[in-house]
Amino acid sequence: MTLTPRPLVRETATFRDDRLFIIACEDTYAPRQYFEFFEIPRIQIHVVPTHDGRSSPSHLLDRLLDIEHAEYDERWLLLDVDHRGAGAHVANLVQTLREARRQGVNAAICNPCFELWLLLHHRSEDDLGAFDDCAAVETALRQILGGYNKRRLQSRQFTRQSVAEACVRARRLDETPPWSVPDDYAAQVHRVWEAIIEGAAPHQLPPEFRQILP
Repeated sequence: MTLTPRPLVRETATFRDDRLFIIACEDTYAPRQYFEFFEIPRIQIHVVPTHDGRSSPSHLLDRLLDIEHAEYDERWLLLDVDHRGAGAHVANLVQTLREARRQGVNAAICNPCFELWLLLHHRSEDDLGAFDDCAAVETALRQILGGYNKRRLQSRQFTRQSVAEACVRARRLDETPPWSVPDDYAAQVHRVWEAIIEGAAPHQLPPEFRQILP
């Protein structure tokens, strides 16, 4: 099998051992745009979005495993629970998490969806209210931001300081062990950020990002 070449952009690398984070996600638009807003010295973040409609957790893991990586790279699955938290879908999610663990792939789960993570940039976890599904979370985002289009995120709405605040809020929500499906609201993107900041050069980090680690 021919693997997809390791997606390290040499033109922007500062050292040969720059850390690479490869993140496979179900969404086509929002996570890729979101992570592109931030530049972190010695870190490259490559988001593998879904373009072909094959967005089940097992498809994401297959896509991730098809990419070449170095030993010190980190590979992440960014998964939504949404409609997969019950019924037949949950079996695929649980099985994929088990295989990810076996393959050395990390997992960050949002329940119900990635938009909850975006919402935590603007609201405390105590002020989230009740959401039946991802559509309800997106509605809350539109009310807070004055509009929300996952194809066109606005960088001014997701600052470095708001990332640090979202990590604190998401951490308080997160009581789920790694590779487990959260039963309640969760936005485990904070786990990705913590790994990124731990892999960065501390003296080159903006002060806001230094607040991310617990």
